Amino acid sequence: MRRLLIALLISSLAFSVNPASALHSLEKYVNADQLSKPGLLILNPDGTVLAENEPDSLRAPASVLKLLSMAVVLANLDSTSRYATTVWGTRKKREFVLIGSLDPFLSVNRSVSDKYGHGYLMGLLSRAGVLDSKKVVINYTALYPGDVKGLKVVFKQRGIRATLKKVNGITATEIGVEELSTLASKPLSKMVSHVILWSDNVVADRLAKAVNRQLGNPASAKGLTNTFKGELAKLNVNTSGLVVKDGSGLSRENRVSARTVVELLRVIRNDPRYAAIYEGLPISGKTGTLVKRFEKVPAAINHVHAKTGWINRSVTMAGYAESGNQEYAFAILADGINPNLRARNAARRTMDKLLEVVVKGNHQTP
Repeated sequence: MRRLLIALLISSLAFSVNPASALHSLEKYVNADQLSKPGLLILNPDGTVLAENEPDSLRAPASVLKLLSMAVVLANLDSTSRYATTVWGTRKKREFVLIGSLDPFLSVNRSVSDKYGHGYLMGLLSRAGVLDSKKVVINYTALYPGDVKGLKVVFKQRGIRATLKKVNGITATEIGVEELSTLASKPLSKMVSHVILWSDNVVADRLAKAVNRQLGNPASAKGLTNTFKGELAKLNVNTSGLVVKDGSGLSRENRVSARTVVELLRVIRNDPRYAAIYEGLPISGKTGTLVKRFEKVPAAINHVHAKTGWINRSVTMAGYAESGNQEYAFAILADGINPNLRARNAARRTMDKLLEVVVKGNHQTP
């Protein structure tokens, strides 16, 4: 009995962190050399600041930018919408029409399709009988260049001499006389969750640029930046200094502040339109890009829902940390990290420890 009481006392002490010590621990990790003076902001549930460091400084966000991209997507595109890709026969033998809809979730890779649920383009062509001949002509419209390139590679691998001709929509409908097979994509909401969970750069970029086209902005970095600024401003999110070069976060020239990210996170959590983003967020030690994180800080496992990222000198993370029945929105944008695996991993471990303090602490703003 005595041993049991001692064990319970030790357990209680281990997980009881008073506000002062918790805040002190946070400061220790916020200022850690491993993070190299990051742009950082952590907000209490009531919106007051729990911890910060240069929250308005502009940083290279890496894949954390996908949070902004997917918010812009859901603000403009119907989350239930699906994309269709159809194969039509023509009056000529071994000539076909492939009518796409710029489906961002198509793939010519069977393993990618099986693992992530992308629409399998080669399966569609097979069902239409396109792969039954060794020489074919395919007139196509509304396909991404990457998918066309992938088709050419796969046809060559299969020993099929395929001539691919790009045509406009009017021509495609004129020469197609019989629908042979069609493929419907997953709903947009599932694509968004996939992008957030697995950090899919291709799908993220395609979706963001689809919104840019729909809004009539130029297909340029300036056009994309204006799209993001305009849509985020409608959500009352601070966009000061925001620069968007792509929808994925791969560009080293993207710039965003921790404040912008955290303000958006609070919108996402309180508006059902953006549920697909939260639902897709990796969970610490459990899913997606966080499945192997937080191994050294088990108290945080299952209590952090966050998007991660890294490019060159940036190691980033943004999302939500749970402490009891409280939830804290945070963004950590460390873009002064030495560009090597050792330094990146050290930064990641420091972020994990910082968030463990948030999870374990009984926080109050001093």
